[in-house]
Amino acid sequence: MRVTRHAFLATLTGLLLPVPLVWALSNLMFQRPAEQVQEDSRFSPMLGFEERLSLQSYHRECTKRADCEPPLGCLANIRARKHYCSDSDCVTDAQCPEGFTCRPLPTLGGGPLVRFCIPPGVRKEGETCISIPSGQDSACAPGLLCAQGWCGRPCRLDDSASCPTGSYCADVIPGPACRPSCEGQTCPEGQQCMRDTHGASTCAQVYGPDCQRTPCPDGRKCLALFIAKPQAKVWTQCFPECGKDRPPCAKGLVCDRASCLKPCEPDSPDVCAPGYRCLRLNEQQPWLCRPDM
Repeated sequence: MRVTRHAFLATLTGLLLPVPLVWALSNLMFQRPAEQVQEDSRFSPMLGFEERLSLQSYHRECTKRADCEPPLGCLANIRARKHYCSDSDCVTDAQCPEGFTCRPLPTLGGGPLVRFCIPPGVRKEGETCISIPSGQDSACAPGLLCAQGWCGRPCRLDDSASCPTGSYCADVIPGPACRPSCEGQTCPEGQQCMRDTHGASTCAQVYGPDCQRTPCPDGRKCLALFIAKPQAKVWTQCFPECGKDRPPCAKGLVCDRASCLKPCEPDSPDVCAPGYRCLRLNEQQPWLCRPDM
């Protein structure tokens, strides 16, 4: 799965645009098929200003679906490094800035899908992406979908030939799309075939403990953070390492968001291991060795 730069799980909060009058009138004049009504019920609507104010949980932080009042969903905002309750930002492409596309996004706990305006990007097929990118650099090129962290062309689930060699068609949000696979292939020297949590895999240079081949202890999960531009790399760790109900970090390490990280000074050379860089998320956070993504 794809995680953005210097962070583990970005939203484009544009101006609230009114639903076109012709769309509203069409709902009154024509009865839609039952299948369409059922599909629409999966989406959080685009709420008006007063409707948003009436919901106590609107844009409040959340950790599960139940934290958000219907019809809001608990959305992961990678750029802000938090989850919050949100409605849809658009219904159609016409309500987005020129060149942007209105895409559905999943929310926690199988909650309602929320639609957001996604900008056109530069990421190529098979490269990593962010579902709610902050700019072109982390978004897929026109014609591609960001399928659970990977840019891929739309495909047909019943036709394996609809995806290029080295990929497969996955049933994902915002729609069936090709995701990479290196299963059964020989990777270049210095790389290994590594899987993400949703089944995609790619040949990449590995940093951190190779927990996909050596299982994590104590029921912890192997977390793999990918970046596939300009060179495929992956950072692995057993997660969570620290925090509630877990032993403290080893001497000299700091517990940061359930991970044990090494403190550092930005001006000190070679203080971090290969593949890591001395960074801090903001002025209130300490300098720590984090994945150099």
